[in-house]
Amino acid sequence: GGRRFKRHALHLPAQHSVSQRLVTELTQRIAKLTLSFTDMQTDTKTEIENLKKELFKVSMEIKKLKEPRNGGWSEFGEWTECSAECGGGRQTRTRTCNNPAPANGGGYCEGGAEQSRQCNTDPCPDYKMDIMCDNFMTLYVDGAEKRPAGHLEWNKLSTLHIPSTASLIAVKCQDTGGGYGIVGSVQDAQGNDIVVTDSSWKCSNSWESGWVTPGFVEGSNWKPARDLGDGHFYLNENGEWKDIPSADRRAIWTDRVGMTTVYCRKNI
Repeated sequence: GGRRFKRHALHLPAQHSVSQRLVTELTQRIAKLTLSFTDMQTDTKTEIENLKKELFKVSMEIKKLKEPRNGGWSEFGEWTECSAECGGGRQTRTRTCNNPAPANGGGYCEGGAEQSRQCNTDPCPDYKMDIMCDNFMTLYVDGAEKRPAGHLEWNKLSTLHIPSTASLIAVKCQDTGGGYGIVGSVQDAQGNDIVVTDSSWKCSNSWESGWVTPGFVEGSNWKPARDLGDGHFYLNENGEWKDIPSADRRAIWTDRVGMTTVYCRKNI
């Protein structure tokens, strides 16, 4: 009678790890069976046919694995924290080209991996500015002249609100004799210092066209402001300057003394 053969089922690996070796072994097995037994029972012939069908399926799977596969995007992740609490910030989110990842020379995902959008677009509250000079002051914010109460009175504190988007403060101070100095601060709605008078300001003894505007280019005559020291009366004696809230404000001037007019500016 015909010889029977034990059937071996084929199980394709779940992660497409089929090798060419498996195809070769199956092919050799079928050839050997076909050559060795010419007078075989029907069930043996059926087994060989089934093996051939499974071999075909394995071959097609390998061919499919070798074909180029284009990449696909994952879903976007969560938005990042907004870069600003008010006044308009930015936040981003990203995605990855791994769904699936490109393979066998397939193309990378089309489009961008990152999206961005505006956030917290409500305007920020205005800043509060307290400033005074000995003797008379002309004040500018981003090139616009401001005339707060007391700016043309001797030793009078001037208080005003300026936009949180302001980028430049400029002060012209005219000394008519005796003491001299400029002192002030700018704070946000929470009382944090934004600007204080200190040596980071730039001052000059000469007027120049455009010096009150943000785009003005400071020449060599613009020097770091001179700190008038801890003993300056604006920091120690009683007077309205005591109402300037920042503890870090300094009295500043240029290197010139006596009756003069000075020009000082500070980028915010």
